[in-house]
Amino acid sequence: MTDDPTVVSRALRVFREAGAPSEESTDRNGAFSYHAETHAAGVGIGVGAAAGATGDYRIVGAIVALAFGLNRGPSLSSARIGEDIKQEPHYALGGLALGLLIGTFV
Repeated sequence: MTDDPTVVSRALRVFREAGAPSEESTDRNGAFSYHAETHAAGVGIGVGAAAGATGDYRIVGAIVALAFGLNRGPSLSSARIGEDIKQEPHYALGGLALGLLIGTFV
């Protein structure tokens, strides 16, 4: 990553790799290095922020259920996103916690 000449080119590289199909298909193996990690965190942050802002925590249960591999709670509209949450539950739960803080206090 040090061979990238500018901050912008490094950021673009990270964003491109974040959509990769697997960690093995990227040069970088770390946080947010492929699509399941970024999708799970993004869903967690979005759901947490919405729940914190509105006080309606029903959908939070669906994210937690998916993260722990349970088949309960409301179903998500996209099964692919659900699979990403099941594959990377720690990103979903971390994003959920961050989103709840953002939604509650912002």
